[in-house]
Amino acid sequence: MFALPDCAVEIAAYYEVPIQVVAAVRQQESGSRGQAVGRIGPNKNGTYDLGAMQINTWWLDPETNRNHLQQWGITEQELLENECTNIAVGTWILYENITRYGDWEAALAAYNAGSPESPVGQQYANQVLATLGDPYQ
Repeated sequence: MFALPDCAVEIAAYYEVPIQVVAAVRQQESGSRGQAVGRIGPNKNGTYDLGAMQINTWWLDPETNRNHLQQWGITEQELLENECTNIAVGTWILYENITRYGDWEAALAAYNAGSPESPVGQQYANQVLATLGDPYQ
């Protein structure tokens, strides 16, 4: 589908997220640039998006997020410099979302916008699902 670092297959298997979904999200988030996309933003809420999977800095903030990444030693620098860490965090978020919402449209919308009801997130989900094709729609 799309070129991925070798670690992505193992990460996807660990979280039981189809590698095709990981690849499609990475492609939607950073295109062929992958990790080189770097730090994008600021977003309207003042946060930034980091690396290949465009992990939002909200995930790093212990004041706004009970699952903040810093409790596991993951920093902004790590998300920017280590594509395998970036893909692991993105895949973990996808796993959490598919477990919570039960379908890929809602999981992908929440990945992008934090909520499956967000019109922006729903548009994002539709774009990723179009890339994936029938098995995920």
